[in-house]
Amino acid sequence: MLGLETRMGMKLHSAFISAGLAAPTLRLEAVIGGGMNSLDSVRLAAEVVPVLLPEILRLGVATAAEIGVETLAERMINEAISNDSVIVGRLEIGAWCRV
Repeated sequence: MLGLETRMGMKLHSAFISAGLAAPTLRLEAVIGGGMNSLDSVRLAAEVVPVLLPEILRLGVATAAEIGVETLAERMINEAISNDSVIVGRLEIGAWCRV
């Protein structure tokens, strides 16, 4: 499931056209890394969890103890290193055009 930002990002082309602007140049970026090189991706992912925590708890997805916000980034890094994994940070979509 795409996040709200990504869904809007996917609609930027039509939003520009609907607003009477030229078709935009679009760019998608994400931080990605593996093992120790995944630190930036892990930080991005771990920093959003405290913001989402009230909704996670409300929906019963997990308990605060299960998530362990205080040690989440460290545990994610250790997991990425021990499994030789790649972690992808959030996607960011930008659009621009000349008027």
